[in-house]
Amino acid sequence: MLPHIQEQYDSLSEKRQKLLQRIDNYSEDELSFKAGPDKWSAKEAIEHLVVVEDNFLEQVSAHRPVSSLDPDKRSSKNYQIVLKVMRKDVAVDVPHESMEPHGEFSLTELFKRWDAIREKMQALLEEIDEKSEEDLVYEHPYAGPLNIAETLEFIDVHFDNHARHMGVILARAE
Repeated sequence: MLPHIQEQYDSLSEKRQKLLQRIDNYSEDELSFKAGPDKWSAKEAIEHLVVVEDNFLEQVSAHRPVSSLDPDKRSSKNYQIVLKVMRKDVAVDVPHESMEPHGEFSLTELFKRWDAIREKMQALLEEIDEKSEEDLVYEHPYAGPLNIAETLEFIDVHFDNHARHMGVILARAE
C-alpha cells in the first residue's frame, strides 16, 4: 500500500477502534436513545457510517480499473465546502435515501458488516499504486468525482463528524 494511503487507512482504523471501545460502555437503551423523532440514535449513526463505507467500496470497485466518472464534474471548491461543513458540524440532509439508517441490524451485525467492509477496503487500497492513485473512484453527490486520497479524507472527516454527534447523543442519553 502506498505510504500516504496506508497512513489514512491506519487513521481510520484507529478512530474506529476508539469509537467501538467508547460505545462498549453504553447500554443498548443508551445507544438507541433519540433526542427527538427526527434525530438519529448513536446506533443509527453507526449504521450510517457502515452504509457510507459500504457505498464507498461498491463505487471504488465499480470504477477500477477503468473509471467512467467524468473529470469535468470535479469541483475542488465544492469538495472543500463539504469538508468545512462537516468539520464545523453544520447539519445537512443525507444526500440520498440509501444512506439513511433503518435500524434493521443489531450492533453485533453492524460490527460484523463493518469488519468485512474494512477488510475489503484494505485489500482494495493495497491495489492502488502510483499510476492509479489519481484515478477518479468515488462520486460524491455535491463535490463530484474524487480520487482515492480525497475519498479517504472525506470518509475520515465524515467519521469524525458523526463520532462527535454520537458523543452529544450519548451524553444526553445518560
